[in-house]
Amino acid sequence: MSEAENKFTRMIDLARKTQPTEEQAEPQQQPIKSPNSDKTQKERGRPATGKRSNVDYVSTTVFLRKKTKQAAAKLLLGREDLDLSELLENLLADWVSKNS
Repeated sequence: MSEAENKFTRMIDLARKTQPTEEQAEPQQQPIKSPNSDKTQKERGRPATGKRSNVDYVSTTVFLRKKTKQAAAKLLLGREDLDLSELLENLLADWVSKNS
């Protein structure tokens, strides 16, 4: 056996001898709880108040002509009372009420 192998063999043997057995091992400590761990954790980000978090709304994909959507977006620009999804909702709701 070479000197390097002998050195590593001795290190392994020494490590095995010094490792505590399961009986000698210290009992695992309980993790330290933070002061707020009993309380529900505060959610990150903004409060869920938009349409995405409202159960009355559902995300829907529709196909519109590019020019039509751009023209509508231009007309809605600067209006705080109406956005594209509200406009489409109003138009579709009117159509449903007229055809039912």
